[in-house]
Amino acid sequence: MRLPLWAHRWLHRRKLSRQGLKGSFLHSKLGDRLLDKSLWMPSRGSLARAWLIGIPITTIPFLPAQSLIAGVAGFFGRANLLLCIGLQFISMPLTAPVQLSACYLVGRVVRGESPFEVWAHLMANPSAAWSSDALFTLYLGSVILGPLVGLIGYAAFMLLWPDHLPRLPHRKKPRPTSS
Repeated sequence: MRLPLWAHRWLHRRKLSRQGLKGSFLHSKLGDRLLDKSLWMPSRGSLARAWLIGIPITTIPFLPAQSLIAGVAGFFGRANLLLCIGLQFISMPLTAPVQLSACYLVGRVVRGESPFEVWAHLMANPSAAWSSDALFTLYLGSVILGPLVGLIGYAAFMLLWPDHLPRLPHRKKPRPTSS
């Protein structure tokens, strides 16, 4: 995946290229890791690491500064920063009912209850999920569900994403015929 030339020029004018960052304040503080291609270019390994780092952070409910935490963790884990930070937008108010109920269900099942009983109890009395005991159950489920989904996604990336994409052959321009 390559950026078009105009995007490279635009980033370079704003000192957001490799040459622009070399010797900058950020480069002096963060070192050569800032210029590492695995942080910025999508590859099988960097995307898999981003999933492994980003999803567990996403599943923790009511965590302030998720994007900042995921960015720092992705930076030190040499993961693709765009995916690592982008995954944090999965946990938004639109998806919260699905995410929180899944975490709560897993937490209750881990605590020894039957999934069918938990489901029936929640359908009969939805406000029971907001009891004082529910917060511990919610976080327990997220601590289990996050790394589990992260490991499944990591394995899927490593198995299904090709190691190197095949390069297309260069098209030769036809020679003009002289008549």
